[in-house]
Amino acid sequence: MLFSVIVPIYKVEDYLKRCLDSVLSQDYADFELILVDDGSPDNCPAICDEYARNDSRIKVIHKENGGLVSARQAGIEIAQGEYIFNLDSDDALLPGAFSEAARIIKETDADIVTFAYQIYKNGNISEKITEIVPEGLYDKNGIDEHILPKVLMDENMQHVLFFLWGKAIRRSLVTQHQLNVSRKVSLGEDIVCVAPVYTQATRVFVSYTPIYLYTIRGDSLSTSFSSKHLNQIDAAVDCLKKSIGGLKGDYPAQISRYSCFMCFAIIAAAAEGGHFSAIGDIKEIIDKTHHGVEIPKAHFKKITVKSKIAVWLMQKKMFGAAFYFLYICKIIKNLLGKGE
Repeated sequence: MLFSVIVPIYKVEDYLKRCLDSVLSQDYADFELILVDDGSPDNCPAICDEYARNDSRIKVIHKENGGLVSARQAGIEIAQGEYIFNLDSDDALLPGAFSEAARIIKETDADIVTFAYQIYKNGNISEKITEIVPEGLYDKNGIDEHILPKVLMDENMQHVLFFLWGKAIRRSLVTQHQLNVSRKVSLGEDIVCVAPVYTQATRVFVSYTPIYLYTIRGDSLSTSFSSKHLNQIDAAVDCLKKSIGGLKGDYPAQISRYSCFMCFAIIAAAAEGGHFSAIGDIKEIIDKTHHGVEIPKAHFKKITVKSKIAVWLMQKKMFGAAFYFLYICKIIKNLLGKGE
């Protein structure tokens, strides 16, 4: 069996059938579909069982709610395919996904095949989004030269796509790294697995063919912000420091840049939503976590003036000023008619 498709499922009743149908309608049939019901309180468990009754390639796991990491771990523990495909239950595969992946694997014997994807929002499909490195096959030297310097974040705030979804990854390579991800990580869990996998891969194929449809449900920055996200990213940073921080290369510097950038993004989300009461929590959490150490060590080169100012303020521990600066940027953008 070539592919094991792992789908963690929780409260996605409106999207689940589209997701499952996109897998079962593929023109390449050598796969198993592992559905992990993570204690979903809606009709998802019944939908899983219904589909399993009608297709012998489907395996269903019903478990207590434990979060995305635990659901993916439960799936990979029983997977039998040579390669793992991760698919989020509110997303879908595009036609020909497996046949294209199988063709590339047969021709290259790659450990990882990473694909482009498209965004689905409000009934519309966007143009494809590709990796920032050129399309093609990378051997170990190519991985070291072109991919690993961007595996977390380079000096220009660029990085490879570190989603687990949209990739076919050799099961023998990814399993232990997936099982090693701490269940405390609930934001940034993909990168905690993907980064060490890239450090051990010997052949990576980058494809600009889109095979994945990523759904944006309409959540905005103003409604998705929580100061707890800083703690969640801190847990991811802790895992990264343990898994790749001691390796040769610039990984410690990349961890610092990743920590800084994610805090910048979270503060920007707070400013976008006008969460003024969160400023104190933001400062307190950053000071008490890895972020307080990593942010001052982060160095960037070719980034926007807005990013430079915000990062400088953060490195001076002026988090309130960074918040208000980003809030003012939002106001100016709206006044100029460039808001969404």
